[in-house]
Amino acid sequence: METSIRVGVIGPQWIRETMVRCFGLFPNIQPIFSLSDEIVDARQLTTELIDHVDCLFYSGRIPYLVSKDEIPIEVPAFYIPLKGAGLYQALYKLKSKKSLSNISLDGIQNNYMEIVKNNLEETFTYQSFQEIVYMENKEDVVTFHEKNVLDNPDTVVITSLKLVSEQLTSMNIVNEWLKPTDQDIIVAIERMLLATNQRKQKEMQIIIGRIFIESSGDVHEFMTEQQVHKRSHAIHRMLLQFAEQINGYLVALSSSEYIFVTNRGIFERITEGYKYLPIVDEMKKKLEVSLSIGVGFGFSALEAGSHARVALIQAQENGGGCCFIVREDRSVFGPIDLIVPMKYPLTVTDQLLISKAEFVGMSAANIEKTMAVIKRKQKNEFTAHELATILSITPRSAHRIIQSWLDAELIKIIGMEKISRRGRPRQVFAIIMNEE
Repeated sequence: METSIRVGVIGPQWIRETMVRCFGLFPNIQPIFSLSDEIVDARQLTTELIDHVDCLFYSGRIPYLVSKDEIPIEVPAFYIPLKGAGLYQALYKLKSKKSLSNISLDGIQNNYMEIVKNNLEETFTYQSFQEIVYMENKEDVVTFHEKNVLDNPDTVVITSLKLVSEQLTSMNIVNEWLKPTDQDIIVAIERMLLATNQRKQKEMQIIIGRIFIESSGDVHEFMTEQQVHKRSHAIHRMLLQFAEQINGYLVALSSSEYIFVTNRGIFERITEGYKYLPIVDEMKKKLEVSLSIGVGFGFSALEAGSHARVALIQAQENGGGCCFIVREDRSVFGPIDLIVPMKYPLTVTDQLLISKAEFVGMSAANIEKTMAVIKRKQKNEFTAHELATILSITPRSAHRIIQSWLDAELIKIIGMEKISRRGRPRQVFAIIMNEE
């Protein structure tokens, strides 16, 4: 049985009847209406709905923009674009009132207006309000249209704001308020339904994780057999609790390695969007045990398992005690507890980078990964000493790599760093890859 999708509908009161009619064509959607004729109320209506719906659906771009800051990243939001049948209808109504020689527009993109003009084989000219239309600049929009009419009395107006339309009407300026038709709403609902179903399918995607308990031989050396057994039991118990938190299935491959299986939606929520994984810190604080975790996404269990193994290697290469993710597109993300995690591909297809990699004698993937480590800093700059630390190499080797990168135009010198009165100043470098 197909589960219904709860959709929070936000817009003006006048649109309820039209929305009910259109949503009635989609039996698997349960619309929850929260309407107000005061557009500024959209923000409050959004906060009231977000905990009770699967997605949000706005009557237009303006109520969406008013509410945007209140929409959590995990809640999909959609709005009805001001184009399509509604624009054709507005032009038809205007043509019945006055000849279409010049049109003053707001809220409509020029490229779309060109398409409509060509489809209708019309020759009218038009002027568009260039800024995004908000409630705050309503008076600017009115002034724009008024000036166009004064410059050319044959001008008619198409506006995206009801309040602008009402004000222009009071000024005896011929205008049409561009509002969505049933067809526009149905097309927007279809797009929302497709995107929401794809998101749900993604959330239900099976993911596989590999947990490796880093060697703690120095600790075991001073423990009795009973203490070692007790410690292993405590580790197993904490991992089982972690599996329960993620509604997952846990299997022990050995005393030091485990596999867990869960779905992507739960893992995203538990990790707060891949920002936090409590089991790593809890295990370290309570048992002084370091965990390396690799999580794999994939379109099959085989693919997810393979990516989990690669992700675990990435975590161990990063020094352990952290979690890395390899997504279905083979991109790497991690460590997930960092404020600015690294992101880099396992395989590089950028021909320019590959050719530069050949020039400096490093693999393109290793260059990409090293650059990701550098970019993890909040500012894109580093010294030879920092590069040596990142790559666990000697300063001399770091200087050699930097020189080859300079020759290949992968980096540039941006200044000097003086850390003490006695020490020599250090050159500071920045990545210039992908600059135009």
